[in-house]
Amino acid sequence: MNEQPPEPGVDYWPDQKDWTEGSTSSQPPPSLIKQAVIFILVFATLQLCWLFLRDSNLGHWVRGDLTVNPAVKLINLLTPEIQATALGNQILAKGGGLVVKLGCEGVEALFILIAALVTAPLSRKAIISGIFYGTVFVYSFNQLRIISLFYAFRVDKPLFHLLHGTIAPLLLIALAGIFFQFWLLKYSAKTTTHNFT
Repeated sequence: MNEQPPEPGVDYWPDQKDWTEGSTSSQPPPSLIKQAVIFILVFATLQLCWLFLRDSNLGHWVRGDLTVNPAVKLINLLTPEIQATALGNQILAKGGGLVVKLGCEGVEALFILIAALVTAPLSRKAIISGIFYGTVFVYSFNQLRIISLFYAFRVDKPLFHLLHGTIAPLLLIALAGIFFQFWLLKYSAKTTTHNFT
């Protein structure tokens, strides 16, 4: 009976065999519990670092220069009659603006994605490139979220509260999960040896 190698990321390997091509190791991949602990430690470390940095110049730069300024440029490109302006972490405009507060910069979704990539059975190169492209992906969708919230606040405040409090944060995390799944499928098939260290 021909045994098929298990799919990457699966926690069970028959007879403790290492199915990686060309490897003499008999070590199984890390257990699901170990992966979960590493995920939590990476996520908690990133969150803790951000907690100390979010009120610093870096935090103000992320909320202002990196988030608000590009959003204002796009708003003015889409609707020049609004004449939105940026002031720190605020989008100012006649008819209603927006304040990008702590948590609105999308870093939590990014940290979840980074923690997932670090614990994934991928090569170091795939992890590093995944973090880079994942950051661009999460940032882009967070910018769309900020712009959507800006217009929703001006048009329909109950819709704004629904988007801001429930739909947009869940959607951003779901999109980060979709990116992770795409990256895992794309690169785990190419990986012949796993980086479990």
